[in-house]
Amino acid sequence: MANSVSAYVLIKTDVGRTGDVLNDILRLRNISHATSVAGDYDIVVEVTGKTVEDISSMVLNEIHKIPNIRETKTLMGTKYVAK
Repeated sequence: MANSVSAYVLIKTDVGRTGDVLNDILRLRNISHATSVAGDYDIVVEVTGKTVEDISSMVLNEIHKIPNIRETKTLMGTKYVAK
């Protein structure tokens, strides 16, 4: 997406519900990548939008409404560097 911003959303889910949450996330718009991970969080999602406000709105109004999410942490991208 040209002239876009991105963020990474780290998600903790209820025990045993990571697959359900991941499937729900993959149905949302503006999701570039989503994967389950091992560690302090259960899922990492890359979200893109035209503005920081687009991403904030998506996290608050769409991701936070998904059942079985216990906690999120959003890491807003500040600069994109391609190899």
